[in-house]
Amino acid sequence: MSLKPREHDRKYGELDHVVRAYLGHRADTGQAPPPATPQTRWEWHARFPELAQFLGGWFSQDMPDEFEDHDAAVQDYLDTTDSGLVAQLTGEVHDLLTLPLDETDYALAVTELGMEVDPPAPYTLGAWLVVLAGQLRST
Repeated sequence: MSLKPREHDRKYGELDHVVRAYLGHRADTGQAPPPATPQTRWEWHARFPELAQFLGGWFSQDMPDEFEDHDAAVQDYLDTTDSGLVAQLTGEVHDLLTLPLDETDYALAVTELGMEVDPPAPYTLGAWLVVLAGQLRST
């Protein structure tokens, strides 16, 4: 059974490879920026590509129309995405949490990475990212 383009990209994450090739970057040998806190949108996306895919794809402004709540969006990602990409996302969330960021910095980070909705009540962005890391780790 063939997959629709969106389903195929969710499962195999190939859109990132196409975009990198278009921009002249080799997808298989791309170097991530050094472990400093990213300063530009490009640095955020280069350092956290799967987190950008996740936040931009599942937590855009359409998220409330597509999913009942944040947990349902996370579960949809887990149900429809290859386990290798889930593992990559798990590592990237943990990497983000190791950066010396405050709540303002987390807001900048998730905005740069494509999140267009607030975290679920009663969580701050930092607290929600910790919860998300736990959800991903338990899969």
